[in-house]
Amino acid sequence: MSTELVADITIRHVVYAAGTLFAAILISLLARIFSKRAKKRLRSQNEAAFAAQILDDVEEPLYLLIVLVGFYLALLGLPPFLDYAAVFRRIFTVLAVVLAIYAIVRVQGHGLSWYVTTVGSRSAQAKVLNTMLPMAKRTIAIVVLMMGGLVILDQLGIAIAPLVAGLGIAGLAVALALQGTLTSFFAGINILTDGAIRVGDYVELDRGLAGYIDQIGWRTTRIRMLENNMIIIPNSKLADSIVTNYHFPREELSVYLNLGVAYSSDLDHVEQVTVEVAQQVMNETMGSVEGYTPSLWYTEFADSNINFWVVFRAKGYLEMWAIKHNFIKALLRRYNQEGIEISFPARSVYFRGADDQESTLLLSNLGSGVKSQREENTIAQEDLPRGGEER
Repeated sequence: MSTELVADITIRHVVYAAGTLFAAILISLLARIFSKRAKKRLRSQNEAAFAAQILDDVEEPLYLLIVLVGFYLALLGLPPFLDYAAVFRRIFTVLAVVLAIYAIVRVQGHGLSWYVTTVGSRSAQAKVLNTMLPMAKRTIAIVVLMMGGLVILDQLGIAIAPLVAGLGIAGLAVALALQGTLTSFFAGINILTDGAIRVGDYVELDRGLAGYIDQIGWRTTRIRMLENNMIIIPNSKLADSIVTNYHFPREELSVYLNLGVAYSSDLDHVEQVTVEVAQQVMNETMGSVEGYTPSLWYTEFADSNINFWVVFRAKGYLEMWAIKHNFIKALLRRYNQEGIEISFPARSVYFRGADDQESTLLLSNLGSGVKSQREENTIAQEDLPRGGEER
């Protein structure tokens, strides 16, 4: 039988097969030379170093694939092997899939590492990206291996439909058992990719909890409170919460302080003094935005005062408290010097005692300014109606 197979091979067939295999080897060598030169040129440029790494990952599988294609075509050029073309095609496909899997796994591993070290290092999520990197590499590698394995099994004639169905049922059972964990897992991915909440941001939840984002993990997010306590909240609950991010889109924020002065005040003078104090505080307080001019806006005629807002600009959430602290002290000191009065609510209550004598009780919230309030609210005793009453 072997003699008959050899007899069918002519010199032309041998030359064709040898030429095809030689051409494949030559192309592989030329590709290797070109790849080395390209990598050397790319590595000399810092921005193109990643492209050189990609070439390094795919060159070995590519060389083997070129030789494999040449060997496959050479065998098909020999008449005795044409009857086994289907077998050779399956073997070739399996080997090509193995080489592709090897190349993809290497490329994705180095690609993720490059992203974390270059792009991710400039992001506030660098710590989280470094934490996610090993798991992401393993997850992608497992997915690629599973898909490649299914292709190989299909080429070997093994029915993969029952296997896929079984995996689907098993996956459904696992998903139902780990529903809460998977929900938090995908919520964490959504939080990371959305970018609205980042590590280092100061956030406040709708439940009143507030602090700095310390870590965004696969299942939970850790929030460090100002008291240095740690809040651990599942990602699913965080994704469903209303979150105020004081660092997004910028860490700078406006600072509003609500104040009021008595109706007898000169409002132009009050505005001038208040803005001067505010500007001085911003110039002397660390954490205030340089070049920002504070402003004052009168808002309403209130019961005891004419109210207004003073607006500052701080570099961050904690810096806001320092600005308010210094401003309140400096403003009260300046108001006392300028004679600007901050009024307070007061109420006079009149009642009749058992001896049918009327008395007056003055209720107020503060001790200062009682005299002026008493003078404004005192009613002549002879004008009082008979019987106790409150005014």
